[in-house]
Amino acid sequence: MGVAIDCHGALEDRAVIDDGTTLRISVKLALDPPAAFDTLVEELALALRGLGIRFDPGVHGSIAEDEVGVGRVVCWEPGARILLEWRPADWAAGGPTEIELCFAPVEGGTRVTLDHRGWGRALGGDAGELAGWFAGEVAAPLLRAATTARFGDWLTDRGARRPAGARARAVYRHPTYHYPNFQVILGELAPTADDYLLEVGCGGGAFLQQALRSGCRAAAVDHNPEMVRLARDVNREAVAVGRLEIHEASADRLPFSDATFTCAAMTGVLGFLPDPVAALAEIRRALVVGGRLVVFGSDPALRGTPAAPEPMASRLRFYSDPELERLGREAGFVDVRVERRDLSGYAREAGVPEAHLALFSGPGAPFLLARKR
Repeated sequence: MGVAIDCHGALEDRAVIDDGTTLRISVKLALDPPAAFDTLVEELALALRGLGIRFDPGVHGSIAEDEVGVGRVVCWEPGARILLEWRPADWAAGGPTEIELCFAPVEGGTRVTLDHRGWGRALGGDAGELAGWFAGEVAAPLLRAATTARFGDWLTDRGARRPAGARARAVYRHPTYHYPNFQVILGELAPTADDYLLEVGCGGGAFLQQALRSGCRAAAVDHNPEMVRLARDVNREAVAVGRLEIHEASADRLPFSDATFTCAAMTGVLGFLPDPVAALAEIRRALVVGGRLVVFGSDPALRGTPAAPEPMASRLRFYSDPELERLGREAGFVDVRVERRDLSGYAREAGVPEAHLALFSGPGAPFLLARKR
């Protein structure tokens, strides 16, 4: 974040703001204050963006919803404190309120505290209405976030369905556990400089990086803007020279014309798709006649293993080999088959830890192979 301290235009009447309706939440992070500050600012900006709210951090930062300013930074002390002036709607009574984030060193890490002072003045101090707002807009969402179902959804999204955060970026930039199936897919597709490859669900772009070594051109989609940004960064040279384009889009609505690509791939995505037939049909539409497709299957044998642990396993759909083949045929492919490949050799080459090599051996992983006729 850099060192910057600027308390400009701070609210002066703190006694009025701290009027007994202060909302306080806090969390202890096992990070030192500078790291806690940087991490929380990044995560807050990401979370707000997902809600349609733009947070521009920094000394002269601001927060806007639908291009309407709702807050501005009045004090920015990296590693220590952020003070925001929070602006109510034109029709709200009571004037601006104050939000302060403090980062205090404690044993074992940092105590992060958020205070929103004066938050209840817009309701005229009515205790019943204050209780209603607090229960409905603060306490209930917090309790829901802690339920088994909601927390399981968050963990699944965070790690696999919509990866986000520093750890996810590191994993998907170099996805060691995915490299073995990449090798099988590339071996089956055998792309050359004459090919135009489509990847659906490109994640951090590691497969594209390997595929482009063949000299082919490529295009890809992912529904997660965080992964789109990462994939573009990982493959920035190919993007810059026009060999690769990456779009934010869903698997069942590809932003490409009919009969565009000569080959296509999908890996680590199938089990998360709400309508896999629609996604496969879209891929078929975008392939030229004779275009070939390889999809890494969602193997039932992996349910409950380190490759598909809970809570993710309960949110994945697993397909037997006959079911996987049926998906391809229902999507309009005629030349369809499922083949299994032993990935243990590739896993060892990729540096998978010895304790996990067994996940890649046995009868082999399923791959859906199809061609458009």
